[in-house]
Amino acid sequence: MVVKKYAVYISSKVNSEVFNKLMLPRKNLKYKAEKSELLDRIMAFVEKHYAKTFTIGDLAKKFYVSRSTISHLFQQKMGISFYRFVTQRRLIAAKSLIETGMLLENVALQSGFPDYSNFYRAFKQEYGISPRQYRNQCNKR
Repeated sequence: MVVKKYAVYISSKVNSEVFNKLMLPRKNLKYKAEKSELLDRIMAFVEKHYAKTFTIGDLAKKFYVSRSTISHLFQQKMGISFYRFVTQRRLIAAKSLIETGMLLENVALQSGFPDYSNFYRAFKQEYGISPRQYRNQCNKR
């Protein structure tokens, strides 16, 4: 009786090891595909709504994941934080608006920054020049 139970235990152990070797790679592929799809959906959301105010918590609720999932996903796949990704997207839009001649205060608000000082600080940190200096460079062209 003990020998039979031991034999069943070993066979179940062997079967679970075989199962894990065969199935875990598929599960990991599915998991990776889901993460890539989630990243694509979040990036599409940011692209469409960058001018609005939202937080990583808002997106976590919208996509039914934790804030840390989004944070880790951006760090692993993009090499930057979620916050930096959103800021860079807003700055790209801001540069386009500056080139149209729009007032810098309006550029800040239409690009999704809460105020001009946040916009100025982010712009200067990213590009090394102020928004006004960038405008002057564009006018010289």
